[in-house]
Amino acid sequence: MAELTRNSKENTLEIYQGFHKSKFIEDMEPLDMKDSDVVLLKGKKRIEGVKINNFFETTEIAAYIAENELKKIFERKQYKSVYTGNFMQISERATDFYLDIGKTRPDFLVKIPNIGKVFVDVKCRKLYEINGDFNSRYFNLNKEEIGELLQIQTDMDIPVWIAVKDFGKFDSEKRVYKDADFYFISVSILNSFAKKMNFLNGASSNTFYSYKIPAELFKKDNKLSSFSFDNKFDKELLKLYSNMMINSVEEIRSAIFKAVEDEEFYKSYLPYILCGYYSVEKVHSKYNGALSHLTPQDINSVLWKMIEDKEIEHIKGKPLFMRHKKN
Repeated sequence: MAELTRNSKENTLEIYQGFHKSKFIEDMEPLDMKDSDVVLLKGKKRIEGVKINNFFETTEIAAYIAENELKKIFERKQYKSVYTGNFMQISERATDFYLDIGKTRPDFLVKIPNIGKVFVDVKCRKLYEINGDFNSRYFNLNKEEIGELLQIQTDMDIPVWIAVKDFGKFDSEKRVYKDADFYFISVSILNSFAKKMNFLNGASSNTFYSYKIPAELFKKDNKLSSFSFDNKFDKELLKLYSNMMINSVEEIRSAIFKAVEDEEFYKSYLPYILCGYYSVEKVHSKYNGALSHLTPQDINSVLWKMIEDKEIEHIKGKPLFMRHKKN
């Protein structure tokens, strides 16, 4: 079995044949590949491994550092914990391989005095403000990951918490967070809020890929001082975020119609261009970043529904188009 080693500070991934080859890296000769981030690691008789520089995206590095910071909090509190999270997402293409190891899973199993065992999943997400209002802030959490974590909580009969670190506070050059706090919330509360959103929006909720979760539902600290497993949602809060969810869908629909009518876009790239995933040097489109406050997955969810409803036409290998002009 291959050994995989990451270095978040240096942003490298190393892959070795067999176990514990990384212990002998000083005895290996690095062979740089021209115009490439790949370095071959040559042993005495053969190539023993590969080192890939600049492998991880900034959000991945930020997530790894967040996990490390939470582990340090557990140690300061003298809580016993086991790291259970993914080193990286690994999947098996063989149809006869049945281990489902690519799904969301918690990062830590923690034993907390007077509470018991708790799973904690660490997320790194940007904290958004509604029209610059500091008192109306939210995180985007995916519908699928909430459901998968809820299933783990049900199957294992162990509570699951999510610990979110604000990606907006991450200094990518220094590789540190400017804010020591995490935002904690139980999956039970998330599930209750999601159910309220689905109920209030009926069939329209099928287009939701993620939910905008109000920051006020989270417990913000870095000491694990107090937690709640239940929450009563204010009616005005539910109404506000229900309107936001629907407005987001309409905003995405409008942006897709305008972009497809005005320029050529392929199905795979349109969501990433609209959310501003690519730099302006790489993408010369006036729609680049038009929906920078949303995720590609949010946009994809609406785009797929529009294609299914024949509002947008998609032919494999060709740009998206509208068969009929939108009035």
